[in-house]
Amino acid sequence: MFMPKLTLAAFTACAIRSSLAQDAAPTMNIVDTAIAAGTFTGLTGLVTLAGLGGALSDENASLTVFAPNDEALAKLDNATVAKLTDPLWLPQLQQLLLSHVLVIGAFTSDMVIDGMDAPTASGESFTVNTDPIRINEDSVVIAADIMATNGVIHVIDNIIASQAVSQTIADLAVADDNLSTLVAALTAADLVGAISADGPITCLAPTNDAFAALPEGTVDSLLLPENVETLKDILLTHCISGNILSSMVTSGPITTLSGNTIEAVVNDDGSITFDGSTVITADVVASNGIAHVIDKVIVPTSDEAAATTVAPTTAAPTTEAAKDDTHDDGDHTHDDGDDIDHSMDGVKDSPPSSAAMYGTAVATAAVSAGFAMLI
Repeated sequence: MFMPKLTLAAFTACAIRSSLAQDAAPTMNIVDTAIAAGTFTGLTGLVTLAGLGGALSDENASLTVFAPNDEALAKLDNATVAKLTDPLWLPQLQQLLLSHVLVIGAFTSDMVIDGMDAPTASGESFTVNTDPIRINEDSVVIAADIMATNGVIHVIDNIIASQAVSQTIADLAVADDNLSTLVAALTAADLVGAISADGPITCLAPTNDAFAALPEGTVDSLLLPENVETLKDILLTHCISGNILSSMVTSGPITTLSGNTIEAVVNDDGSITFDGSTVITADVVASNGIAHVIDKVIVPTSDEAAATTVAPTTAAPTTEAAKDDTHDDGDHTHDDGDDIDHSMDGVKDSPPSSAAMYGTAVATAAVSAGFAMLI
């Protein structure tokens, strides 16, 4: 099945190695080597947009990069390219690129063991197989062991699959046994679709232990059909609009998708809490947003007594109601034109786009040069 790819790889490898003719000792770092090759304009453009050029040029680092060439990037559909080059989705772009980087040193082809698991800089891992060397059975190494002063490059013929483009927050939750109670609650509240939507959305995901710590019988009661609106209110209080990395959180109030406000606190030791619930795993990047795993279920003040006594309550505002221009529940007023400006005090502004970082002309040139063949 791999013979056609092997034949193509043989010719492509020769061409690439010719363009990357090296002395006995490399003289350029990984980024400069890729730029000099002339066959990675798309990749280097993405690296620039993601603000990762410095990290991949660091002479003190020892990195292994599986680099998709321009032909590999051309296989991406236009919608994916447009999304990844939008500053709104910067965390997803960074996650995707870092899923092509190993931080275990210069990992050359002679070190590959068939079936080995390779952890990446993104926190994800992939499987490496041999004959030919390939990643997750999808990305074949077509030119190996291109040495740089700070590591090694292996050229691949396909993008390495990453959760940043292929798995939603719901998908990641379903795959995590430690979040099975959360998945059951989302299913009962008919909210799986909501956290599978386009986004971006940030979810605070309580573990099974967090749900188990609620008063006895609480979870079973919340899963009953008659308590579905209370359950929705609680779950949507764990959801925030936007791509919010832990580095963007500041101490202050944040209005959630339920309309309820939670208090974010960034402690001196760098730990983060939301209404007293501590983030134990931060920055799980999905295709439609970000999840932070927390150790306690956040119970809205209006529902606290109901959740504690395991009793039905008056229906909380649904997602649709929360989107109404204005409604008053006696505690706060929600006005889409004004309240949102004051409700995200606990979140820093989004990271600057590449245009702000490198100048509009430079960013535009990078996109035009790197992605003319893609868009």
